Amino acid sequence: MARIDYYSCDPFRAWNRLEGRPRKAEFEEVLAATVHDPLWFLTRQWQFGEMQGEDTGSAIFSKVLMSVSGITRMKNAGGVVREFSNEIPLEIQVESIPLDMSAGDRADAAFMLAKSLDNKAAELAVAGYNSKDMKARLKGLYPFDAPETVAKDDSHEDILSGTHEMANETGTRFKKSMHDRYFDGQKAYNKISTQKAQAIQDITGGNPAHTTFVIQAIDDFQAWYEKTYQVTKAFPDNAWVPERLEYAFDLAFPGNGTKREVLSAEEYAGGHLDWYSFDVNLKSVKPIPGNVTPEEALQRSASLVSVIPVEATFAGAPNSRWWQFEDGRIDLGNLHAGTTDIARLVFSEYALLYSNDWQLIPLSVPVGSVSEIRGIIVTDVFGEQSLVESANQGLSDTWSSWGMFNLSTLKDQPDKSAPADTRMFLAPALPKAMESDPVEEVRMVRDEMTNMVWAVEVTLPDGAGGTMDASRVARQYNGLLAGLESVEKPMVIPDESAMFRYVLGNTVPENWIPFVPVHQPGSNRSIRLQRASMPRLFNNEFSKVRPQSGILRVGLQGDDKQLQPYFVNEEEVPRAGIHLKGTHQRGRWMNGTILGWYGYKKQTGRGEGSSGLYYDRLEHIRNKS
Repeated sequence: MARIDYYSCDPFRAWNRLEGRPRKAEFEEVLAATVHDPLWFLTRQWQFGEMQGEDTGSAIFSKVLMSVSGITRMKNAGGVVREFSNEIPLEIQVESIPLDMSAGDRADAAFMLAKSLDNKAAELAVAGYNSKDMKARLKGLYPFDAPETVAKDDSHEDILSGTHEMANETGTRFKKSMHDRYFDGQKAYNKISTQKAQAIQDITGGNPAHTTFVIQAIDDFQAWYEKTYQVTKAFPDNAWVPERLEYAFDLAFPGNGTKREVLSAEEYAGGHLDWYSFDVNLKSVKPIPGNVTPEEALQRSASLVSVIPVEATFAGAPNSRWWQFEDGRIDLGNLHAGTTDIARLVFSEYALLYSNDWQLIPLSVPVGSVSEIRGIIVTDVFGEQSLVESANQGLSDTWSSWGMFNLSTLKDQPDKSAPADTRMFLAPALPKAMESDPVEEVRMVRDEMTNMVWAVEVTLPDGAGGTMDASRVARQYNGLLAGLESVEKPMVIPDESAMFRYVLGNTVPENWIPFVPVHQPGSNRSIRLQRASMPRLFNNEFSKVRPQSGILRVGLQGDDKQLQPYFVNEEEVPRAGIHLKGTHQRGRWMNGTILGWYGYKKQTGRGEGSSGLYYDRLEHIRNKS
C-alpha cells in the first residue's frame, strides 16, 4: 500500500491503493496456465519481467550478533526483592492467592492419609493392624469441626456469625456428615509438618511395632499433600493490589551498563501473561535499585550465531515457483476488506504480494530473558555481504514507529517522544492453562441515582468444594434471622383514608456492598472509593453488613471487625463497571511438572446498574376498591 503525503497537518493524510483492472470478467483461461510452444515460454518470461536482469543474489548465509540477559530479581507489589527462579511459572509467583481449604479438600486429604496407612501396612504385612481401629484413632486425634448452631438465647454476635454458616446449606450438611464419620486431613498434615515425632506417637498409639510403616505412610501422605495443594514457602507474597484491583510487579535483569534494568508490569489484570504486559522502567527511582552483582553478570551474554536463512512460509502463502500449487484449504482471495479496514488490507497485501520477499532465521532464546538483535550480516551467492539492522530503531513511541514485540518505556513524566525499547522479552509464562468456573465472582457497577459504586457478590465458595449463589444465600440468611428475632415488632395499623404514605428508606440485599466517594488526602477535587456498609437491624440492635467474598474482605478480621478501611481508586471502576472473579488454574511447566494455583482476574463490565435504594419517599396509596 502506497502512502501519499500532502504535507498537511499530521494526522490528515491520504492513502491510495493501486490495483490492476482485468479486461475480462472470466479468469478460467488465465488460471488454467496452459503450456504452448517455446516461443510462448519466452514471452511468458518477458511478461513476468524475467528478461530484466538484476545484480542481486539469493541469501545463502547469515551471521547474527545477539545479546541475551536473563531475569535475576523479582519484586511483587508491597513485597521484598528476591531472587528470580524459572522453576515455577511467573503466573504462580505473581497471581497465587492464599485460599482456605474447603471441607471437601480436608476430607480428601483424610481419605489419602487413611489409604496410605492401609496400603503401607498391607505392603509390609504389619501384624495386628486394624484399619477400622486406625480410622477411629485418627477421628479422635483430628476431629472435623462441627457446623455452627444458634438459638434465640445466644449472644447477638454469636447469632449473626452462626447464621452466616447456617445459610450455607450445602456446606453445613457436608460438615455435619464429616463430623460424624471422618477426620480432618488438614489438621493431620499441620501436625505432621510441625510436630512429626508427636504425630507418629499419636498415630501409632504407642505401639512400637507400627512405627516403621507409619513413618513411611505419613511421608508419602505429606509429599502428596504438598504436591496436590501446592504447599510452598518460596513465594509467600503475591502481586495483587487491592486499591487498583489488579496485579503489579517488577523484574530486574543485568543491562549493558553497571546498573540493573527493570521491567515493570503495573496493570496486569490476570489471565495470559506475555511481553505486552511489561514496560521498561526508566524512572529516576526504580523499584529494584542497585548495581549488577558478579552473579547477575553471568546471566548476561553475547553470541555470534551462523545460520542458513530459509524462505518464510505460512499456510496458504503464494508459492515462489509458478508451477506449484498453494494450500487449497486457505483462500486468501476470499478475504473481504472495506476501504477503512487498514489492518486487514495490510495483512492481505503482505500475504498476496510480499510474502515471498521475507526470509526466516531461526534462533533459540532462553525462557525468561531479554534479547536484542544488534545486527545481521547476510551473505548472498555472489559473496557480497549486507548489514541488516532493525527497521524500527525505537526513535519514538508514535503510532507510525510501532513494532511487534517492542517494549514501551515508563518515565517520571509522560513523554511521547521517549524512544521505545526494541528488545524482546520472552516471559517465563505458561502458553496455555486450564481454568475452572469462578469460585468467587464480584461485579462492580456504577449507580448514578445513588452516586456510588456497588460491589455485587454473585458467586461464593460453599465450603464443600463447590459454589453457591450469593443472592440466594443472602435471602436465606435474612430468613433465618427473622426466625431468630426475639423482639416483637410493633404492629402498624394503616389509616384507610390516607392517600399517601411516607417511607423513610428501604434497603438492598446483603450481597450488595456500597463504595462511597471520599476525598483523597490533601485534595479537595480528587476522590477515591471507600468500602462502606449497609445497616442491619436485628433485635433492635444495628450491625454492619460485611462482604463474604475474599476479594472485598480487605482489612476485615474473621469476626467482621474492621482493622483498616478499604479504598479503591476511582478510575478503576469505569462507567461500564468491572467484573472480578477468582478461579483455580492448572498448567504444565517446561520441566513436565503439573502446577495449580488460585488467582483473580479483572474484566470489563456490562454497564451501569441500579440498586433501587432510596430515602425520604412519598408513595401514593392505591385505592383497593
